[in-house]
Amino acid sequence: MNHKSFVFFDCECANTFDGIGKICSLGYVLCDDELNVIESQDVVMNPECEFDWYLFSGKSEVKLAYSKDYFRTKPNFEAFYKDIKKLFTTGNRYITGFAVSNDVGFVNNACERYNKEYIQFRAFDLERYLEKKYGKKQKLIEWAKEFNVNVAKYHTHKSVDDAMLTMLCLKAECMKTNLSVEQILSDVAFKDDYVSNESILIQAEERAYRKEITEKIKRLYNKRNPKPRYKKLVGQSFEFDSKLLKDVDLAFELIKKIYECGGMVCEHLTGSGSVIFVDENIPEGLIQKIAKRKLKVVTVEQLDVL
Repeated sequence: MNHKSFVFFDCECANTFDGIGKICSLGYVLCDDELNVIESQDVVMNPECEFDWYLFSGKSEVKLAYSKDYFRTKPNFEAFYKDIKKLFTTGNRYITGFAVSNDVGFVNNACERYNKEYIQFRAFDLERYLEKKYGKKQKLIEWAKEFNVNVAKYHTHKSVDDAMLTMLCLKAECMKTNLSVEQILSDVAFKDDYVSNESILIQAEERAYRKEITEKIKRLYNKRNPKPRYKKLVGQSFEFDSKLLKDVDLAFELIKKIYECGGMVCEHLTGSGSVIFVDENIPEGLIQKIAKRKLKVVTVEQLDVL
């Protein structure tokens, strides 16, 4: 028989500096197809990095379940790699987490840090599912309370406990809908609620590219070409609308052309100059705000430098 099993998991990180999560614990709950717990464990590891001071400041909502010293006594991710890979890839296995794109990304980060092959898996995001179905965004603990889970037994941000809360919320949803866990996780209506390690890698590459181009754009802020190739915009100053900046390729090409034409782009203008928009679909309220700053409105097409 092709037995199915279900893994619920959660990660905690020592820090996420530079957008890279350094895992200090990976908790999981392994269940059968009726969500009976087969095994559960909090895999605690040495992140081999500094802990974000904010985690232990008393101000953070995230309170790790163990002390820094306890984490330091454990082996690093590399020591657990084979077991984690086996956990996520053995047999006919469904994997679920809450806000799981973060956790999938953290596993990718760990593989990169220790020069290990990426673990090929995808995970169902219970947060997305619940948010779409019930039309509201809540923390895991809030969903658990709504599903009448006895949350007093669990330590929020202890990885294995958050994995258990995720499982219990899904189990309650199964009872509420009279559907099996497999029916919910296999429903094509919720196929967009899955996150794969490949998709997270693509997103990371896109973020890195956007950051690189945005930094190039910022390097041209407040700079006017002393010897412009063309004279079309000499003496003129511009500001990019936030919507335009979302298209970093367009914004970068535009700022280069403005520089070549003798114009200058500033991060924020007041008193004189123009704000550049992608098109003419500009809310009237925004036009009025720009007018109060004594600036003009112009579209990319009207500027006509590309």
